[in-house]
Amino acid sequence: MSNEQQPFPEKRNILAILNHRGENLGGLPDWLHSQGWEVRVSSGLSESKSLLQNEISAAILLPLTLKRDGIEWQSLLPLLSPHHHIPWLVIPWKDAVVGTLSTLLMGSLAVADWVISSESHSEIGFRLDNLLRFEKIVDATRQHTNELESQLVTDHKTELFNDRHFRARLREEFERSTRHGSPLALMLIDLDDFKTINDDNTYEFGDIALKTVANVLRESVRNIDIPARIGGDEFALILPTTTIEEALMVAKRFQDSLRKNPAVEDSDIAQLRASVGIATTNKFGGRDSRQLFLQANEALKVSKQYGKNRIAFYDPSTRQVICHGATNKVE
Repeated sequence: MSNEQQPFPEKRNILAILNHRGENLGGLPDWLHSQGWEVRVSSGLSESKSLLQNEISAAILLPLTLKRDGIEWQSLLPLLSPHHHIPWLVIPWKDAVVGTLSTLLMGSLAVADWVISSESHSEIGFRLDNLLRFEKIVDATRQHTNELESQLVTDHKTELFNDRHFRARLREEFERSTRHGSPLALMLIDLDDFKTINDDNTYEFGDIALKTVANVLRESVRNIDIPARIGGDEFALILPTTTIEEALMVAKRFQDSLRKNPAVEDSDIAQLRASVGIATTNKFGGRDSRQLFLQANEALKVSKQYGKNRIAFYDPSTRQVICHGATNKVE
């Protein structure tokens, strides 16, 4: 490997040197400082843990042991790459067993390396520079992967979850509800007269209406709830650990907020209304998540039949859909 020193990035980097062995570092800190590093040195495990919890760009470790199952490494590894964006370079003691050192790094997803001596300043600089460059590549790859994963589960118009992710989460939450005996509510929402909004304005304005509904829905729920857009003008909300009474309160809050937040673009304005159908799990509830969905959908149909902008819920104990005092027997 070439010892030619590569230029450091222009950004000022902060380097932690964890000198647990108390070795004489000679001119290493000063040399690293001349290369653009802000160097901070710790001499004990407690001090090192505190140091790594600050904004550190990379770390040099002069450890007491190379055993991963020791308290030293068990304390340090959770604070370093891959758990945090801190690449690390190990400098073992003289005559350390290379096989042990290789085992420490073997199979790790961490951005890490080792160098045999603290006296080779240029080699240390070269390795640190490579680690920083590799960390940037790993971080860019990680961000790209997160973006792709987000696209797979997110509706591009509203930034709510999409239908595919909604159905997977509904199955998961139904199974969790069944396993723990906790209530689960499902709310299906249909934006009333969406076709009229599109016909009277533009499709672009229709998108604004959808985004308005999504924003109101997002602001009406808890962070554990799961809002989604599952069709053209259809939305859904999964409410874990929620009874029918609590779900009705959420639906009312959503409708009230929607009434106060019209879709607006320049001089165009549209008052928004939505029909809501709710189903919940209990001892009379559906056998699976699909049946729960069908029950909520039946309630939604009744809500629209009774004049739209209504809230209806399926009562599994009576197999009836109830909509503001009116009932409709479900065969």
